[in-house]
Amino acid sequence: MSGVVVERGPDGTSLTFVSGGISVSVLLTPKQVDELVTKLVGRAESQERKPGGMGDAGPPRVRRRAERMDRGAAAVLPLIDGGVLRVGEVLSMRSGGAEYFAVIREDGSFDIDGHVERSPTEAATYAAQAPRSGWRIWVNAAGESLEDLRWRLRGSEFRDAEGAESNTVRQWVDYCIRKRLRPGMERPGTIAAFFSDSAAEDLDEARAALAQWFAWCADQKWSRAA
Repeated sequence: MSGVVVERGPDGTSLTFVSGGISVSVLLTPKQVDELVTKLVGRAESQERKPGGMGDAGPPRVRRRAERMDRGAAAVLPLIDGGVLRVGEVLSMRSGGAEYFAVIREDGSFDIDGHVERSPTEAATYAAQAPRSGWRIWVNAAGESLEDLRWRLRGSEFRDAEGAESNTVRQWVDYCIRKRLRPGMERPGTIAAFFSDSAAEDLDEARAALAQWFAWCADQKWSRAA
């Protein structure tokens, strides 16, 4: 008689190999069992299966990369405080031919069908089971990404040298969002088109406001925002 006998005990899992009347037992820790099962079937025994491929944000290296892309809990709280994102608002994203939804919680985290992630990128990575930039892939009902909303908030809060809100900058941000452009990156041709469409009364003043806006974005490194 030959074979393998598996027994679970308080100290771990025991594997007993029987061959030709001789038996040899080996005691494995839970971690060793996971490693063994992973080699045999491609997944850890302790990993819970979830419907629709919604696992625990994929392999550890995927989650680590997601955390590097978007650090910090409640990263969207400034958007909520600024009024461009609402608690309870439903965001959506598409990946791999599937669509996913997340509800914004009061603390700024993302509720994906009962699973909560703390930031946009971690939530997008969990849904897609692969690294995704949550700021670009999550969109609201109007099709605006979280990055768009972040730019919109920045534009509305921008102040000129005298501390007054700049309507030109706010309109410029809206214009770029509609055209799917980066509001923090200077494009002379695009600026010319904006001025021709905006019918600004004082073009020199508007140009000065945008020049200050670009300088401000460069200083804050926002022109390279993810």
